[in-house]
Amino acid sequence: MVSAAVLGGVGLVGTAVGGLIGGLGAKESGEAAARASTYKAGVALLNKQVAQQNASWAVQAGDTQAEMKGLQGAQKVGEEKVVQAASGFDVNTGTGARVREDMTTATAFDQNVIRWDAAKTGYGYEVKAASDEAESRLDLMAADQERTAGDTGEITSFINAGSSVASKWSQGKTIGVFG
Repeated sequence: MVSAAVLGGVGLVGTAVGGLIGGLGAKESGEAAARASTYKAGVALLNKQVAQQNASWAVQAGDTQAEMKGLQGAQKVGEEKVVQAASGFDVNTGTGARVREDMTTATAFDQNVIRWDAAKTGYGYEVKAASDEAESRLDLMAADQERTAGDTGEITSFINAGSSVASKWSQGKTIGVFG
């Protein structure tokens, strides 16, 4: 038969070991959650970089499209001048000159619309980049809080285990289990 002192000692050791394992588990759990949040923060920063690059590309693409539109418009104005000259019109005054002027104005308007659309698209990407950066900051804050929670859980488990061991020891002493 096992004596009460041995059973009491096993209970005390079990409580202490359980508290130690629980504390270490709380610490590891906090660290794992913090690593996950840190990873998410890194992904958000990569997304920010992608969004910023997309914004730059959108504006560049708009500039290229606007330039192409301008070249096409200039070509049409030139073609119109040739047609006017071939018809015997005075290409430097009157309606002929006004038609080409209007064509140039329409082309400039089209170029502005293209640039505006590209800028709007770029702005959308910049907003996304700012959102990704904010998300990264929040994830890093969460990681800090998760580490703190893990540390607190570890300390709390150790304190609770120590308190429980002390209480069981005291009870055992009172009823004569421990000597």
